[in-house]
Amino acid sequence: MATPRGRVRSRAALGSRSGTPRWLPLGLAAAALLAAGAYILNAGSRSADAVARPLATLSTSDFHALTFGPNDPGALYFGHHNGIMQSIDGGRTWRALVDRRNFDAMGLAVSGGASASVYLAGHDIFQVSPDGGASWQPLVHNLPGTDIHGFAMSPDDPMRLFAFVVGHGAFSSPDGGQSWEQLAGPLPGDVMGMTATAGSPPTLYAASMGSGLWRSADGGTTWTSASNGLGSGSVLSVATDGRESVYAGTESGLYRSADRGSSWTRLAFPGENAVAVAVSPVQPNLVLAIAVKDRKGLVFRSDDGGSTWGGGAY
Repeated sequence: MATPRGRVRSRAALGSRSGTPRWLPLGLAAAALLAAGAYILNAGSRSADAVARPLATLSTSDFHALTFGPNDPGALYFGHHNGIMQSIDGGRTWRALVDRRNFDAMGLAVSGGASASVYLAGHDIFQVSPDGGASWQPLVHNLPGTDIHGFAMSPDDPMRLFAFVVGHGAFSSPDGGQSWEQLAGPLPGDVMGMTATAGSPPTLYAASMGSGLWRSADGGTTWTSASNGLGSGSVLSVATDGRESVYAGTESGLYRSADRGSSWTRLAFPGENAVAVAVSPVQPNLVLAIAVKDRKGLVFRSDDGGSTWGGGAY
């Protein structure tokens, strides 16, 4: 199988394809608003005339990882090919924590405590910050490689980590990433994201660019497809509220499952795609997601579990 590196880069190009898009047309009125840079949102109790504008616009070369801090719903981290950005106001404004070429944050996870430890995993890089992102150091480990395309932390135990290493499969660590054991269950070679729920063992999800979403109810020993109803064979991002709800970002929008991936509902997400998604661990109905359009990352916020979207009221 060819290396998935090129597929990662395709996330940034999602909004720049020419010709007829693969997503459904939104109608003449919506098309007129789109041309002006606005999005029509018709969702639930909101008026059909309501306009959902992005909370922020990111201008990085690509858009990989998005995660909340464990204790503060206003704290977020965003990873891209050349570093990490942080928001402390719920995603409205962002500053660079790291601006370094090839400091490629494919996956991010943040532990709780007085001083948050931030884990970064990506293309040939695996580092940890013991002080919330102020300083970084390589993590000593026994993984067979560091081309890590999927990364997750257990909501119950911040020392329990999961990683998908390209060419080697999935692994689990009980001690904060120092020692790892391989998980038996096979996964597609193009996994691009992972997430975990609470529980012992946790339920794991892996997002594949070519074969949808995969779920393991036994901590990674066995895996089955959880794509029924997603409407896309390509899942770009995945996140959970740590319990029952799962969010899957695809090339055709954002989906939510209220039953751990058994069934899916397409959300009225304003973006044509959803390349990154995150759920607050302290406010499970607070969801942020990034859509790519014209090579810009449009950040949208929902305060009601994905029913309505916009700039938010943080």
